Amino acid sequence: MAMTETGNVQYVIGADGKPTAVLLSIAEWERIVEALEDAEDLAIVQQALTELDAADGDLERAGYISWAQARKELERMSAIEE
Repeated sequence: MAMTETGNVQYVIGADGKPTAVLLSIAEWERIVEALEDAEDLAIVQQALTELDAADGDLERAGYISWAQARKELERMSAIEE
């Protein structure tokens, strides 16, 4: 196995000459994770807006609950776990 470096990323090359693994800095890894999390958040928001649009802006019909109801459910779940 050999190692090749491109920018801040190092590739481990197998006997067949193909990349088999990647080494990168923690900072680079954190940037990748953050970008993936941002993309996931955007997808969640887009889905929520689609559901809200389909419900003609009616939060209840879209399946949303009030903060007070959410808090009660969280407290109930917390009590069950204890």
